[in-house]
Amino acid sequence: MRVLNLFNRELKYISNDMLEMVHNQGFDCIQISPVQPTKEEFNNVWWMLYQPINFSVGNRICSRMDLQDFCSRCKEHGIHVIVDTVINHLAGGNSPEEALTPNYQDDRDLLRNYDAWKHTPNLVGDDWNDRYKVTHYNMGLPGLNPDNQMVRDKVIGFMNDLIDLGVDGFRLDAAKSIALPEEGSDFFPVITYSLKKPVFVIYGEVINTPEEYIHKYAKYMKVLTDVNISHNQDEVVRFAETKDNFLSDGNIGYTKGLPASEITNRYVNLTGNYPNTLYYSRNNWECDEYKSYKVRDANKVMVRK
Repeated sequence: MRVLNLFNRELKYISNDMLEMVHNQGFDCIQISPVQPTKEEFNNVWWMLYQPINFSVGNRICSRMDLQDFCSRCKEHGIHVIVDTVINHLAGGNSPEEALTPNYQDDRDLLRNYDAWKHTPNLVGDDWNDRYKVTHYNMGLPGLNPDNQMVRDKVIGFMNDLIDLGVDGFRLDAAKSIALPEEGSDFFPVITYSLKKPVFVIYGEVINTPEEYIHKYAKYMKVLTDVNISHNQDEVVRFAETKDNFLSDGNIGYTKGLPASEITNRYVNLTGNYPNTLYYSRNNWECDEYKSYKVRDANKVMVRK
């Protein structure tokens, strides 16, 4: 599986000619940005897409009609559509002091349900090395309680709605922050087994995590990760760059200073070892490195287990 992440692209501007080119480049799937409404709909900063207010479809990336049309066009070109879904949190207040307070625009049913939210501190510093804190604390935004039935119903309903619109798969944002069954939560098996029909792929974001946890998450989905693993490479989706690596400030945005050609070289190396890879297309129309012959040839590599 070779995935092209067309991050931050409005679907109505992705032409059929571009889809044909994507197919010819050897990509099986296109991953698109979150489609959920955000607290500041006209604020185009990239991270606003990760501050949704509910579990419905419609923001600056697409309308419901745009998404349905895009999925239909992708199918004509033999391409699966994967939607980046934000299921771990909703938007917070508009000041640093209110960061962990649910936004007044958030889903009204959830706002009225005290047990739908995490009532814990914010993750800081070394907390990221503490599994309990990673799965139970907030991540700078109001965390949802994955064991609350209303939260689960909202997530399941949203994912099934996306399936109805033609979506073939899901990226689960911040999956690392949701506990596994052996840690006391059956969220992932319940969600994946509640979909109205099988999808092409589900992968959860689990980065900067020991390999043992990669294989544990892989029991329920493929794992999108930056971690090199020593066995069962088919369990993971590897990448050379993501939105966080490229767009974030400070140490997080460590690929910001690298030319796109270097990212391509790193991607080529990954395709030689991993059967599932994701190529992040830097989110401006001028950067067309994903159209290079190196990417096309790398996508043809078949890795045998």
